[in-house]
Amino acid sequence: MNPIQLLKFALDGLWRQKVRTALTLVGVSVGTCALAFSVSLGLGLRAFIDNEFKGREDFWRVVVRVDEPPPDESVIPPEKVAVKGTMSDERRARIREALVDRFQATRPPKAPKLLTLEKLDAIAQIPGVAEVRTFRTGDGRLWLDTADKPAIGFSVSGRLDDLAPRLIVGRLPSSPDADEIVVSEFALYQLGIRDDADVEVAIGKMVKLEVGGMKNNPSLALARALLGQRPPEELTRGQIQALEKLTKTLPKKIDAFDLSAAEKVELAKLLEPPTEPTEERPGESGKTATGTYRICGVVKRLTREERKKLTPLDAWELGQGEAFLPPATGDKLFGKLPWQKEGGFMSADVRVTPGGDLPATVKQIEALGFRTHSGAKWFAAAKREVTLIAAGLNLFAFIALFVAAVGITNTLVTSVVERTKEIGILRAVGATRGQIMGLFLTEGALIGCAGAAFGLALAYGLTVWADKWVQSLIQGQMDGQKMLSTTIFVFPAWLWAASVCFAVAVTTLAALYPARRAAQIHPIEALRFG
Repeated sequence: MNPIQLLKFALDGLWRQKVRTALTLVGVSVGTCALAFSVSLGLGLRAFIDNEFKGREDFWRVVVRVDEPPPDESVIPPEKVAVKGTMSDERRARIREALVDRFQATRPPKAPKLLTLEKLDAIAQIPGVAEVRTFRTGDGRLWLDTADKPAIGFSVSGRLDDLAPRLIVGRLPSSPDADEIVVSEFALYQLGIRDDADVEVAIGKMVKLEVGGMKNNPSLALARALLGQRPPEELTRGQIQALEKLTKTLPKKIDAFDLSAAEKVELAKLLEPPTEPTEERPGESGKTATGTYRICGVVKRLTREERKKLTPLDAWELGQGEAFLPPATGDKLFGKLPWQKEGGFMSADVRVTPGGDLPATVKQIEALGFRTHSGAKWFAAAKREVTLIAAGLNLFAFIALFVAAVGITNTLVTSVVERTKEIGILRAVGATRGQIMGLFLTEGALIGCAGAAFGLALAYGLTVWADKWVQSLIQGQMDGQKMLSTTIFVFPAWLWAASVCFAVAVTTLAALYPARRAAQIHPIEALRFG
C-alpha cells in the first residue's frame, strides 16, 4: 500500500462517518481557535506594553532623590527609648523604633546629603545615561517698570523643554545662557498685563527678577515636622502656601496640634514669621540676588485638574513655577545666594538613552545610595500581569484541545470496531501492521490539519472584531492619552505554522491508541467478524 492509497483509504474512512467526523472537527477547530486566539492576544499585549511604555519619552526618565539621613541614636538618652513590659523580641524592636522616631520628631531635622556636582557627574558616567538635568528653585519677585507692585511666585531655572506644550505666545530661551525669561500668565496678571491682546505685547519687555531675601522658610520646616520628614520637593505649592498662612496665626493654632510641650516649643521656633523682602538691591544684603531679563515666552498656568495628573516623573518645579530661566542663566543668578553657593540639589532628572537597559541603569543609580522613581517597576509589573493573563488563557485553550483529543480517540476507537472486517481484508491482501497503524494515524492527522485550518480562520476573524473592542476599552482607561499601538492582537507567520503543527501532533497522538489496536487485530479473526 503506497502513500497515495493510504491517503485515499483514510479519506474514505472519514467520509463514511460524516457526522462523527464533523463533530470531531468542530472540537479540534474550537480548541485550535482558542489556542491561536489566546497566544495572539498574549503576544499582542506584550507588544502593546512595550510600545506604550518604551514609545513614550517619559519612560526613559529616572527621577533621583536624596534620602533623609538615618537617625543618630547615639545622642538619644537611653531612658527615652527604653521599652517597658514583657514582649517578644520582634515587637520590642518595633516599639523601640517608634520611640526613636518620636524623639527624632522633636529635634531639628538633619540636612540631607545633597546631590553635589561630583555625585551628579558619577550618575552621568553610568552606561546608558544620556543626560542629567537639575533645577534651581526659590521664591522670586518679578519687577516691571510699568507695574506698581512685583509679581510674587516660584522661580525656576533649568532645562525648559517640557514647557513647550504650555506656550501661549513667544518661544523658549534661545540658548542655555541667554538673558531671557519665560513667565506664566498669572505672573503677567499680577504685573497688570491682563487683557488677551496685551499678553503678546509683553514679549520683548525687560523685567527684573529678585530671588532669596528670606530669613528662613518656616513652611518647609513645619512640613518636615508634621508631614513625616518628607523632603521639600515633594510638597505641592498649594501645601506650602497653606502652611505659610498657618504661620500668621501661630498663637491660636499651636495648641491645636497633638504635641508635647517640647515639640510645641520647637515648632514655635520653626514658625517664626519670615523676614519680609526689602527694597534693597541685589548684592547689598547678601541674601537676595537679582537679574534683568527679556521676556521671550508666556506659558499657561496649570489648573488643579492638570496638576492632579502629574506623575512622580514629571518635573514638579515646572508645574509650580511662575518665572523660568535657562540653566546657565539661572546658575549665575542663584549662585549669588549664600546657601546656593555650596551647591547641591535635592533631586535630579536623569534621561536614559531610548532603547537602553532602563532597569540596569536604575539599579546602578540606587547602588550609589539614592532613591529613584522611574517607569521600570511599572513596566515590570505590567509585563508580569500580561504574562499571567496569557498563561491563563493558554491553559483554557490546552484544555479545549485535550477534550478534542479525547473525542478523536473515541471516534477512531469506534471506527476500528466498525471496520474490523475491512481491516481483516486489508491484512489478507498483504497490508502490514505498520500500514494499518499508519492508516488510522493518517486519519487522526487529517482531522488535526482540517480542524487547525478552520480554527485558525475562525480565530483570525474573531481578532478583527475583538481588536476594535479591546482597543476601545484600553483607550477609555488612558485618561486622554493617545494610544501608540495600532493593534492588540498579533498574528506572526510562525503562529499559523505552530498552531497547525501542534493541532496535528495532538490529534495524531490521540489516534495512536486506536491505531495500535487496529494493527493488532488478527486477519483471520477479523474476517470472521460480522
